[in-house]
Amino acid sequence: MKKISILFAMLVAVISLNSCKEDTYPRFDTPTEFELNTPALAEEYYELTPEGTVNLTWSQPDYGYAAAATYAVQVSLTEDFAEFKELGSTYQLCDAHVKASEIAEAICVLRGIEKEDDYTEEDARALYIRIRAFIDGIEGSEIISNVIVLKQVKEYCAIQSAGYIYLIGNVGGWVGPDAANAEALAGWRLFESDNAIGSKIYSGVFDMPAGEVIFRFYTELTGWDGGASVGLQVEDNPVDVTLVDGAAKEQLVAPGKGSIRIPEWEGGAMKIVVNMNDLTVTLEAGGVDTNGKAFIYLVGAPSGWTEPSSVEANAAHYEAWKLYDLEDNGVYTATFDIPAESFMFRFYKELTGWDGGASYGSQVEDAAIDITMTDGVYAGEATDGKGSWNLPGWEGGKVAISVDTKNNKVTFTKK
Repeated sequence: MKKISILFAMLVAVISLNSCKEDTYPRFDTPTEFELNTPALAEEYYELTPEGTVNLTWSQPDYGYAAAATYAVQVSLTEDFAEFKELGSTYQLCDAHVKASEIAEAICVLRGIEKEDDYTEEDARALYIRIRAFIDGIEGSEIISNVIVLKQVKEYCAIQSAGYIYLIGNVGGWVGPDAANAEALAGWRLFESDNAIGSKIYSGVFDMPAGEVIFRFYTELTGWDGGASVGLQVEDNPVDVTLVDGAAKEQLVAPGKGSIRIPEWEGGAMKIVVNMNDLTVTLEAGGVDTNGKAFIYLVGAPSGWTEPSSVEANAAHYEAWKLYDLEDNGVYTATFDIPAESFMFRFYKELTGWDGGASYGSQVEDAAIDITMTDGVYAGEATDGKGSWNLPGWEGGKVAISVDTKNNKVTFTKK
């Protein structure tokens, strides 16, 4: 009997230890409660200014543990949020001083104001606010808070224009990067996309004559030595670049005067993309100007499964993963270099989050389907949904992708 008692005590101890281990392991719960607090001055007059802020506080969603969530602010002019705008900044704490400039810009967008000339003064209005919470990389973690209202909000014209930089080189006659030459250099600008203002990703398509081509970039017209130059090296000596299969990608230096030199350019159009976030330049022979064209996004293993949200960092990331409707016919195309064992993706028509209803894939269910290529080509059906396409054993390489959203078909072609 004594032995049985000892064994029973040991068993209880083991179970207790296991229970302790299980209790200390974080367990994710799909959140159901998330509250945005109404500010004490919600009924007072708010005049938005470029330097001002609006203080908002909220509770942490009930994830089941103290999760490191990300919070984004959404605003609307109507309580039902039939149309809304998510602000660019995100927050990691439950207490935020939201930039008034971002709120004012969102109001202008919701009013349908596209340029400064369209803006008209209006009286203070009711502004409805809610918060979107999510844990990056965890599907099902997204939750939207309750809606609060600020009764009297007066905005200002906060419409942003697309930023640009200049291409300076022998193709433009080495016209100096001076303010006095702004008109002469207007045709040698690379612009941010109209849909990605503030991204610091600039692109342009230029017709360059055959022969030696030399150029670098300037972010401002402050002269040759004004510190605004961007090149391949600090020294003022050109660096030869070779296009492989009509394309090249190089690392930039800022400030830097080392120009890009293509000794034997065949002549014709060249698309140039300068990403000032990671200081890279991409050159593409025969490129097409995509500014103003509709686009969708590739989301999946090649793009790192980054959440397809409109927060500034994510939107900038997905600038490199766009497919464009070049013919305005609902067919989106692009060619991507997809690493080995990373051929799994779907598409998103907008950056509205994992569960924002903008996904377009192989099936409705959030499960990948395996595909095969015949003679380097896959053609199949597509639908509004979260099913990805997966090609097992992919060895890596370039893939030309066509997405026909009118006929719900996709084609993947190995290049």
